[in-house]
Amino acid sequence: MVHRIEQERRRFEQQRRLIYRIAGVLGVLAILYAQYSNLIDTHLSYLYRAVYAINHIVFASLCVLIVWYLARQRISVERLERLMLVVFTLQSLGFNGIIPAVFLPTPAEMFIDAVGDDIWFLLIICILAIHIYDIRRGALIAIGVFVASFAVVLVQVVRWNMLGVDMANSERVVSIYLMAGALLGFLIILSVYRAQAERLRVEYELMTNIAYTDALTGLANRRRLYEELNRLIASADRHGQGFCVCLFDLDYFKQLNDQQGHLVGDQVLCAVAKTVPQHLRAVDHFGRWGGEEFVVLLPQTHVHDAQIAMERVRLALHTITLPNAPVISASFGVTEYLPGDSSEAILHRADQAMYVAKTSGRDQVVLHGERLEAWRV
Repeated sequence: MVHRIEQERRRFEQQRRLIYRIAGVLGVLAILYAQYSNLIDTHLSYLYRAVYAINHIVFASLCVLIVWYLARQRISVERLERLMLVVFTLQSLGFNGIIPAVFLPTPAEMFIDAVGDDIWFLLIICILAIHIYDIRRGALIAIGVFVASFAVVLVQVVRWNMLGVDMANSERVVSIYLMAGALLGFLIILSVYRAQAERLRVEYELMTNIAYTDALTGLANRRRLYEELNRLIASADRHGQGFCVCLFDLDYFKQLNDQQGHLVGDQVLCAVAKTVPQHLRAVDHFGRWGGEEFVVLLPQTHVHDAQIAMERVRLALHTITLPNAPVISASFGVTEYLPGDSSEAILHRADQAMYVAKTSGRDQVVLHGERLEAWRV
């Protein structure tokens, strides 16, 4: 479970790195286009154009640096995201808020600027804050940045209202920010619901994993094996697909625990849990029945094929080498499903065959009925 989570985390981090590299390249292209528009817009003052030209150079250089660091993997994604949030916040408050309010003298120009990119850039920052931090802290940062940006706009709008300048466009700018605020609130609510749903999903998976997994070996436990067995029985009754069940017990395991201690015994159990699946099919089910007993369920398998498979597993156990542990062996009992069998009936037959294997020499695979009559006599 932990290994799978770590794999998912690494894969997700690689995806994030790729996305940010693509975003960095697109960001450079967008900045180049913005600088081109800045150069050809001759009605703006030289000071305004110079300030934005310097900003574009710095911002484009930062994008190139981010792409390079991501390609070289010299910075963690989490650290990069926090750096981006700080830079974007300063960019939004400064070059999408304060500077335009100072240099753009009319509400119409400010309306065009807000519709063009200011409000969208601000919302991207707010979404990034919600993504990076926990929902409460992210929401506070997002709301704080939005309120600060909106305050700059309101100050300018109030000044225009006092001067009686272009009231229609002033109202439009305020309306745009109010709609963006409503969208931000909606995104925060969705983030809260998503966080709660994700927490419940993770808790459910953890509870399921605990309920159906053997704590020591990480294999399916008895409850999971019973479910899989009943599923195979239902499939066999419905579609006529036979299967086999094998119970095997490690030989002399009690003596090993008594002589070497439970720590060595646990190491043996974990080694068996790791070795056996390497010699089974992907469709087979393998789990710990309890103590030193294990169960293998073999779907769509004839009894003699199951015998061959278990013989392969028996020999594989001999290859396990552990300090302070003797050669590992096991006694196997194999049986096949018969029409009308219950889970208890088929497990009882497998257990009988395993008992025959143990009482007639150990370290062998016995089919139910193969030596059972001779053993009873």
